[in-house]
Amino acid sequence: MRMKFQSVISLLLVLTSLSSFAQQFQLYRDTSVSVVRAGQRLANAWAPGINSASIAEIDLNGDGKMDLLHLDAPANRFNTFINLGILNQSSYVYAPEYVSRFPVGQIEGWIRSFDYDNDGDMDFFTYNGGGIAVYRNDFSPSLGLQFTFITAQLQTYYGNFQTNIYASRVNAPALSDLDNDGDMDVVALSISGSFIEHHRNYSVDSTGVVALSPMRNIPNCWGYFVLTNTGNSALLPPIPNICPLTPANSPRIDADSSPQLNDLSNRFDQQTGRLRHAGSCLLVCDLDGDGDKDVLNGDILGNNLLYLQNCGTPDSAWICSQDTAFPSYDQPVRMKEMVSPHYMDLDNDGNKDLLAGSFYFASEDYQNMKFYRNTTSNQTNVFAKQSDRWLSSTMVDVGTGAHPVSFDVDQDGRLDLLVGNDYYFNGGNLSGQVAYYRNIGSGPKAEFEWVTDDFTSLSGLGLLALHLTFGDLDGDGDQDMLIGESGGQMVFMRNTAPSGASSVFVFDVAAYQGIDVGDNAAPQLIDVDRDGLLDLLIGERAGNINYFRNTGSVSNPVFSLVTSQFGSVNVTAPGSFTGFSVPRLIDRGGVYELIVGSQDGFIHHYDSIDANLNGTFRLRDSIFQGIAEPTYASPDFADVDGDAKPDLFVGVFSGGISLYTQNTSLTVQAKPELLTLMVYPNPAKQRLTISWGELAAGSDALLRVFDMTGRLVKTETGKRSPHFLEIADLVPGVYLLHVQVGGWAGKATFITY
Repeated sequence: MRMKFQSVISLLLVLTSLSSFAQQFQLYRDTSVSVVRAGQRLANAWAPGINSASIAEIDLNGDGKMDLLHLDAPANRFNTFINLGILNQSSYVYAPEYVSRFPVGQIEGWIRSFDYDNDGDMDFFTYNGGGIAVYRNDFSPSLGLQFTFITAQLQTYYGNFQTNIYASRVNAPALSDLDNDGDMDVVALSISGSFIEHHRNYSVDSTGVVALSPMRNIPNCWGYFVLTNTGNSALLPPIPNICPLTPANSPRIDADSSPQLNDLSNRFDQQTGRLRHAGSCLLVCDLDGDGDKDVLNGDILGNNLLYLQNCGTPDSAWICSQDTAFPSYDQPVRMKEMVSPHYMDLDNDGNKDLLAGSFYFASEDYQNMKFYRNTTSNQTNVFAKQSDRWLSSTMVDVGTGAHPVSFDVDQDGRLDLLVGNDYYFNGGNLSGQVAYYRNIGSGPKAEFEWVTDDFTSLSGLGLLALHLTFGDLDGDGDQDMLIGESGGQMVFMRNTAPSGASSVFVFDVAAYQGIDVGDNAAPQLIDVDRDGLLDLLIGERAGNINYFRNTGSVSNPVFSLVTSQFGSVNVTAPGSFTGFSVPRLIDRGGVYELIVGSQDGFIHHYDSIDANLNGTFRLRDSIFQGIAEPTYASPDFADVDGDAKPDLFVGVFSGGISLYTQNTSLTVQAKPELLTLMVYPNPAKQRLTISWGELAAGSDALLRVFDMTGRLVKTETGKRSPHFLEIADLVPGVYLLHVQVGGWAGKATFITY
């Protein structure tokens, strides 16, 4: 053997010691700290914000009420909300503990839910590599919510040829029992991107048992209409040569008299024989109560919501009219681009309401969840607009990107919360701002009250990606402000308030001291070398950290670049070109430790810093405390609750903030390791078997092995679980294994001998 058994025992003891060191304190996700805005307590203050809206109804906890699964696609992030079921109220509460129940992998684009097997549980559907992946909901009272992977791509027949039902990240299908025969059909945009296909489910007809197959494409355009390529509108039937009619069709208007055909030649692609169009978010539901399904469509070509009325039958759709500004009788839906429509009961009154959100792209990031209450019934469906910020208004949501920093603005002895953002969409005029939440708590209890979304009117500077840091830069005894911005430079704001008074910041100079780190400067003022002078650490887009030493004085600092590779730290994930590092050097009992936020949502933890400023720091953990906050995690340590223990804010790309404290009364740990890894045999000599659960095809797992100094020694890609990792080339010792699948991660330790 390459290592004696006693040596293995010694390594296990070392590992135990190191684990104890890494867990000197334990953080817990804390939603109990109150935040008040305009006199109302925010029910979901510490939820992660919302930029795009793909929503699915699923009973998460088995209480019979429909809860919500939310996919924020740009951040590749799931969020779960429990429905409290309060009559005539939207009463959803952020419940992140259910996220880990959902399938892991690179979920992107959109999600859907539908009870395809008629067992009372909503099953789960999502985009996967040109098709529709399916997961069956196998909820049980004893095990709770769990899913079984069914297929990577839902199949259909075109005549005798079987293939997947086409979908893409920007073509979201609709799931519905179109023909009212008791099984789930699929309505999807054709691969040519112009007309709608009906994939009819014949399982009940052929076997009498509900299933997902066989499905067959019904020839010709469903509804006999096509979507134009000039906006979110349709050409209504009849449309010769594009949607050919059949003798079974209902009576139609004379094609020659249709003014919709006048400019058809300008939109007709002679090579493909179709209208050129791509990118739709489909919803089918019976809005006029006549027994057949109508269509709501959000579109890449328009900021409106299109309503198409079906005047046919469940077996033969015929679109007879359209409303291109739905609901035109109220306030029409308008979004920056591509609306994501949903039809579900959002206020627990028994009537299904309309929710119109942003679909996927760089979208409206603030007024992006438009709630229209159903004021009549599920048969007549008259919608009245209630809110532009449904659900997101219950959160600390600052648009796109959230970069928190704790600072006592009013000098009352309590740390307040300032949150810079990347920008608000603001009608297309991107606006970087800072939100101010004053700490109005008493004693050890923190409570925050919203003051303004534009602290010190910083929007007037025209900056993007605002990261704040504070320190006395002019020697007058108060704290001045530096603002890092997207261009890689910093703005100096001088504090002109009298001693002990609430801070007053005035613009002093742009491009402070000519410092430019390239892109996305994330500064921290701190005495790095402990010489009594404030130095500068600056994270940046490339994932490294720049160290500028103060070679001047307290009243006249001069920041001189020492290194752009401070501690050899770089948080750029393998295969990526950007890391977006956000450093926080913290003093824990006279010893420095470093945590660094990153683009992939993980927080990296380093030590061995003191007396090693020119060396390589030791990576303790790249999934600090098991916390995963995809994406663009921006951390800040502060004693929020006054217990003299550090707590953690983490801002994320979707504009919200998660709060983790050391409140031991909480029962939910900061964040479970979302991938539960099985590693065996352990110790091992030649090969490890690593299992992390079933993945959809195409969802690659990144496996990284670190030695106990934090050095990356092996990287592999795993297609499916289990994965076999060859380790014969590793030096005998203790290693840390990280497995990442999209925004999900897990870690385990193993020993080689």
